[in-house]
Amino acid sequence: MRTFIASGFGAGLLWEKLFGDKKGGGSFASIIFVSVIYLLKLEIIWLLLLFFALTILYFYAVDDVHAASDPSWITLDEIVGMSLASLASPSQLLPLITGFIIFRASDILKQPTIVAKMEELPGKKGVLYDDLAAGAFGLLGATIVSQFVNLSL
Repeated sequence: MRTFIASGFGAGLLWEKLFGDKKGGGSFASIIFVSVIYLLKLEIIWLLLLFFALTILYFYAVDDVHAASDPSWITLDEIVGMSLASLASPSQLLPLITGFIIFRASDILKQPTIVAKMEELPGKKGVLYDDLAAGAFGLLGATIVSQFVNLSL
């Protein structure tokens, strides 16, 4: 059960089954999460509660031994980071896409530097905290876009 949760509720395991150890599982899990959030049209309060619940589940499901090598099948960390980025406006497509792009770019490129610094933390903290830092930058970008979208309505 812990493996299923750590894999982003199966997203990482599905990616691994289809593509082996190739990179991309985190983006795959993030796209699934964004799609579900957009389709459900969750209000921000529910998404905030989901963010906290997913963070708690992460610390329950992921152990330091598995996290040490940051395997591609562990994707719950990306879902947690994306849930942070999506707090700006979960029902508007443009802010969600912006948050996704900035989040994934920050996570993959490890930029700004704080994202890379967070990854240096030991064990499962480093695996999650770099995604939280990248998610914070995604949230910032999505918030700016959301404000522009709201101004034009």
